[in-house]
Amino acid sequence: MAAGEPRDGGGYYFRFLPHRTFSSLSAREITSRLRQWSMLGRIQAQAFSFDQTFQPYQKDDFVMAFFKDPNVIPNLQLLSDSSGQWTTLVFGNILEPRKYKLPLLSLK
Repeated sequence: MAAGEPRDGGGYYFRFLPHRTFSSLSAREITSRLRQWSMLGRIQAQAFSFDQTFQPYQKDDFVMAFFKDPNVIPNLQLLSDSSGQWTTLVFGNILEPRKYKLPLLSLK
């Protein structure tokens, strides 16, 4: 299936971008602060593209499509608490959208 083709009734199509770099994570000041907080090597950014215009009112559908997409599942990684190694995130049927009523906070 090519990017841009509708999928399963018009859902999103995601593509992993493994060669995309994030210069902000390798900037000298940032790496110094990550080292200071013991986060250097424990944080990474991964890029994915998608084939449709994002509409805020479809955010729940977008998130669910992302975590169920066959191009995302084998590429999305997390740092294991037990081993300290980067592992592929394994999703089961644990994803279910929930709405929470949260108070609005201001940092002004």
